[in-house]
Amino acid sequence: MGVVNLALTFDAVFAAVSGLALYFFPGKFGDLCFQKETDGVHWHLIRCIGGQIFASCLVSLKFRGSSQTSQSVCHFIRLIPSILILMLVLQIQSVTPNLVEPTILKFFKYLMISTITLHVTLLSFAGWKTGTRLLPGNRFGNFLYQLDALASICIGTTWMTFPKWLLHRQVLVELDESHEFLGRVMGANFIASYIVSTHVLHWESEQDRNVAVDGRVICCISILGAQIWSQTYAHWSGNHWVGISLFSTWTVISLIYRSYLVCTKKSHNKKE
Repeated sequence: MGVVNLALTFDAVFAAVSGLALYFFPGKFGDLCFQKETDGVHWHLIRCIGGQIFASCLVSLKFRGSSQTSQSVCHFIRLIPSILILMLVLQIQSVTPNLVEPTILKFFKYLMISTITLHVTLLSFAGWKTGTRLLPGNRFGNFLYQLDALASICIGTTWMTFPKWLLHRQVLVELDESHEFLGRVMGANFIASYIVSTHVLHWESEQDRNVAVDGRVICCISILGAQIWSQTYAHWSGNHWVGISLFSTWTVISLIYRSYLVCTKKSHNKKE
């Protein structure tokens, strides 16, 4: 087992375990992190982050034996949010030092630094390859990949910039910096996921391109499930249907395209 294979295996296992833990036990993590009794808004945001992390484990797991151009996405999908979250950690240290329990904050800081160092090193060994030549493929598929990248950037940037604005009409609790921090972490993960959709157009492996769609399907279903789950909490108002509608649409689009890929493959196999 090579160094990259080993690193991606560890990355996949860590993402799977930590993602599931955040998804199913958000209250325990929130109370530990912020050293106070958290509410349903915290739990929803933490659950969404857990779903994002868990979905990313599929890419790391499936790409262990892929080309360096495909594996580079695994590194970038960790590198980008790690840099953004490190900036959030440094901002908390200087502006609101009592927001997060100091030991947890220090753990986040060194985890992000270690992740950045690891993936920059692996990218350097691989020559920072991100693709070969643009594969035209079909217009429908290319359109959906680019639409996915656009949605990732726009939704992620909006969460990074205006988390309170996005939440204020949907919740019945007073929002503070802890809600903002979680919303921005979720935004950072969304922004990072654009790298998959933009680079997938340059991959020669059809299997790798299908994995990119599978990852988005899992991410969307996880977040949609978190939104429906959050309706059981008294902390949310009836206006949460806006976010549910958005992710229902995103989930349906990703499922339609995944079904289209399956049908296309079956049709191609029959012709052969």
